[in-house]
Amino acid sequence: MNTNAARLCQSSELFPHFDGSLPVIVLDNPLSRTVVALQGAHVLSFTPAGGKDMLWQSPKAVMKKGQPIRAGIPLCLPWFGPHPDGHPLHGFARLLPWAVEDLQTLGDGATRLVLSLADSAATRAMWPHAFAFSLEIVVGKALTLTLSARNAGGGEARFEFAFHTYFNVGDVTKAAVTGLEGCTYEDREDKNARKRQDGPLGVAGTTTKLFFDTPAVQQIASPAGTYRIESDCRCRMVWNAGDNDRNVPDLGAGNHRGYLCVEPADATERAVAIAEGSSYTTTMTLSAVK
Repeated sequence: MNTNAARLCQSSELFPHFDGSLPVIVLDNPLSRTVVALQGAHVLSFTPAGGKDMLWQSPKAVMKKGQPIRAGIPLCLPWFGPHPDGHPLHGFARLLPWAVEDLQTLGDGATRLVLSLADSAATRAMWPHAFAFSLEIVVGKALTLTLSARNAGGGEARFEFAFHTYFNVGDVTKAAVTGLEGCTYEDREDKNARKRQDGPLGVAGTTTKLFFDTPAVQQIASPAGTYRIESDCRCRMVWNAGDNDRNVPDLGAGNHRGYLCVEPADATERAVAIAEGSSYTTTMTLSAVK
């Protein structure tokens, strides 16, 4: 690693209460502090200087090889949700170790980390394409993630993606999301009924709403902070487990109150088709609103 703003350690050093331990990179500069697990290119924590961690970690999170991590920003690709053939939920990329391609300090004091994942016989058995995935993480006053997926072989690829972001809201019943007003959404807690969002979105009980053709910017106001989300993804999934958290082992009863997922996504009927030899790229920027 060619910057003194980064160090490699085990997650158990930072999160001793988690079940297990995985290698993580700590990016610490005068602007912010970020923790990234190499498994899944998974941002676990982002804390702007002088502020609170914007991301939420389940107190029952599991940090074990090949198991999903319920914290921060899981990357869902190359599919979103369950797979018809029983392959891993939300894709295989979040379960595999990514490689460090680049690490540098930028002129404004921010830190840039690039992680990559390439296909293997195991991935081609689930998704029949040669590919190169990369995630650029730029850590400054804001956190900017840029995901690129290149289809290197196997014909045209149907591709789904989401930044499955868990925001630290303190009390989800007192949080509100703006920037989705007037959008159509699929309410998965009401037989996938199509509805229109009127006014700010609050959360009362189990919530699974997929919004289509959304504006680039949303904002979450919550007891833990106010956050700005900007992304060129065309959809937003808004999710909270509600009382169903008791049925999720790595979440646990009552822990749903601490988070709200607002997930930029290109998925379901907004999935993309990547021609062989072509790439898909998308970006998300998170920042705290003073």
